[in-house]
Amino acid sequence: MYTPKINKELKKQVRQYIDSKDLTYIYPGDLYLVLMNLYKTVAPIWARHSRTTLKKSSTPVLQTKDDNIIVPPLGQMGFSDRIVRIMEEWFRVRLFNDANDITQTTIRLIREVLSRAALSGASFDDIVAELESPEFTAKRARLIARTETVGAANAGSIANAKLAGATKKIWIAARDSRTRMHHREVNQTVVPIDMKFRVGTSFMDYPGDKAGGANEVCNCRCVMAGIP
Repeated sequence: MYTPKINKELKKQVRQYIDSKDLTYIYPGDLYLVLMNLYKTVAPIWARHSRTTLKKSSTPVLQTKDDNIIVPPLGQMGFSDRIVRIMEEWFRVRLFNDANDITQTTIRLIREVLSRAALSGASFDDIVAELESPEFTAKRARLIARTETVGAANAGSIANAKLAGATKKIWIAARDSRTRMHHREVNQTVVPIDMKFRVGTSFMDYPGDKAGGANEVCNCRCVMAGIP
């Protein structure tokens, strides 16, 4: 669902350079809006999916304070609306930083094209042709969409777990040949809800948490579940 939207924004960044011939004209603003929309769409769906077991076993918390957010009593705001609000508060700055990092990668990739062109003597038309080729953005768009979707789903899951009063959380890894070694090692690990999982040398709140860096986050398929 989000791959074509992200691809459109990556192509827009390329076009910003082509039109201006200046890398400083590439900006992350519209990409940030797409990422925030992804979090606000995916997180409530996965939070609701992860809610069933917790509802059966937990007494909902009427008011929770987390990261300076006061969550209103359950009767005052719908479940999905609460998760959307939490996503906006928790991830406003983080997603802008993500969008900026993605933009910096776009700039770096364009510079690599320019460097190769300078060495080979390629014309600006040749440069434009390479930058506008589908392969220049399509693979990145898929990677970003997959990675951010997992991050948004697990962010929704942990937000719901805290709202429901869960005291612990568990890391659940996909179990096949593509699963990272560190993720196989942390599979089925249970920690207190506010403690981080140790994943290799990183400490992560949930699968997809950017604190793990690209090596532990990109294309991850793990999930987190709350434990009443």
